[in-house]
Amino acid sequence: MLKHRVDPLWSALAVSVWLATAGNAALWWKLSHLPDVNGARGWGLMVALGVAIAALAFGLQALLAGRMSSKVLGCLLLLVTAPATYFMISYGIVVDATMIKNTLQTDVKESADLMSVGLTATVLLIGLLPCAWLVLRQHTAARWGQRMLRNALFAVLGVAIAAVCIFAIKGDFATLMRNQTQVRYLITPFNVLYGAGRLAVGESKPKPFVSLGAASIVGASNAASAAATVPILVMVVGETARADHFSLNGYARPTNHLLTKEAVLSYTNAKSCGTNTADSVPCMFSHLGRAAFFDRSANYDNALDLLARAGYSVLWLDNNSGCKGVCARIPTVDLSLAKDPVHCNADGCFDEVMSVNLAQRIQDLRKETPSSAGVVVVMHQLGSHGPAYYKRSPASSKPFVPECTTNVLQNCDTASIVNAYDNSIAYTDRFLAGIVSQLKTLPASFAPSMVYMSDHGESLGEGGTYLHGLPYTIAPEVQKHVPLIMWFSPAAQQQRGLRSDCMKAQASTAVSHDFLFHSLLSWGRVQNAAYKADLDWFKPCL
Repeated sequence: MLKHRVDPLWSALAVSVWLATAGNAALWWKLSHLPDVNGARGWGLMVALGVAIAALAFGLQALLAGRMSSKVLGCLLLLVTAPATYFMISYGIVVDATMIKNTLQTDVKESADLMSVGLTATVLLIGLLPCAWLVLRQHTAARWGQRMLRNALFAVLGVAIAAVCIFAIKGDFATLMRNQTQVRYLITPFNVLYGAGRLAVGESKPKPFVSLGAASIVGASNAASAAATVPILVMVVGETARADHFSLNGYARPTNHLLTKEAVLSYTNAKSCGTNTADSVPCMFSHLGRAAFFDRSANYDNALDLLARAGYSVLWLDNNSGCKGVCARIPTVDLSLAKDPVHCNADGCFDEVMSVNLAQRIQDLRKETPSSAGVVVVMHQLGSHGPAYYKRSPASSKPFVPECTTNVLQNCDTASIVNAYDNSIAYTDRFLAGIVSQLKTLPASFAPSMVYMSDHGESLGEGGTYLHGLPYTIAPEVQKHVPLIMWFSPAAQQQRGLRSDCMKAQASTAVSHDFLFHSLLSWGRVQNAAYKADLDWFKPCL
């Protein structure tokens, strides 16, 4: 241990300078590549901004500067900054409340896919080693009253210096924040602290649950007639699939060579509710729509709740990290850790684990509740979840080679990354086509349908951005443009009076996750006050 004692404020200053420089490497890299920041004026802006960041970090630490408190707070700031810096530099992401929420909801399997030598080295160099240095420092002690006064004065000084720096560049700074919105999400550790604070405030106030009321099938009792065909729906919730990599939508590569042989309908202009699973999945099953969902004051029944209330037998099958609350009130089976030697390995399970004996599962559900109106099975895919795209398709479904076989995407060329991603789309094609094949084997008394819609899209390196999760307002279209594919058996079309030629004519119509709730109720002929005909993609063709 070092015998020389120093004032904890000096340690706080050293940590602040380190945070403002190495800890903001992603910010400085971004600014140095922006056309808005160039020449001597640009360098002046970066220097002033760097000083402001250091001063604010110092002011924050000064408030709690003490023999031990300085070490605790300093290490906390270092250890949240280090991984954030790595992911922002490596994948071009930003950190906000939603990204922090996604991180907290990530399971062990997803976390393992993000581990790398680069992440370990960054956490070690930016976080752990400076933290160790700080812990080994011997700090001087002071009387409580004297320390509090000094801390307050230096905290005010830090804020004042930051204010002076921002005022000096106020014109350029305002322009930068207006034209380059993503920059504000790169300023560490304040992006992490602000995001965590917003998340904590939001989660600390549980929303009341409000029922949407009764749900009933239009023109029929909840018990299906024995003589009538039984409506069957398999709803597949895709993961990280972008619409422009589906050959059904015009992509040059044959990523849908199996579905093209089926009478499927592909909507080419569908948009997601969010850019991440935690936002999109609950939003897409909600009646509120994107505009109201994130500002809601209460939680409500979702489409699956109303289908179940109307008399349908509803089941959720999951091969992802959970249903994000959507399946809270319906039967659920987690197959992500299934012991299936054919479809599972040490990295998890391929999506086909959910479709094993699907036709029999549907018939068994019908036998268990013969009085039900029909059967709805929801499958939540692992799909194309990155960055380890190569793990999302089995060896038997890799038509595009060579593929990137690492989770460190920046170590691969663009072509191999796209190959690995497209292989995951080709496997989704195989998965969906297999579902259609099984649905065709159901007895003539069943009227099966399938709807597939992804939760969000993905960036594959365009503009230096990978993965997904950017704030919706600044996210590129590839993170919001999602595939929507439907298949209806002749019996289903006849049962609902659905005109397939009309549906094909509607395929380029702009739709979104906002439509799903109302369209599911329409498919099930479920009557509820929350239904909106103008958000029903079936309505024009019934």
